[in-house]
Amino acid sequence: MENTKKITDLWFATFLRMKGFELADFELIHRGKGVYIFDIDDETYRKLRLEFFKSDISKAKQTMESLKDMAY
Repeated sequence: MENTKKITDLWFATFLRMKGFELADFELIHRGKGVYIFDIDDETYRKLRLEFFKSDISKAKQTMESLKDMAY
């Protein structure tokens, strides 16, 4: 499966699901952390990564991480 993309970023995996991409598989790393596996070709993946970085969900992720850092 040359188009298999393994993603550990829950936010990006959520973005892909919201775009209509189905999970091909899932691997549990440990409680609370997993690998989300999607079948996406390289060109589509590259375009989706760029779209994600410009998206509101990415901005929310950055803001939440910044606020979380303040608490620690």
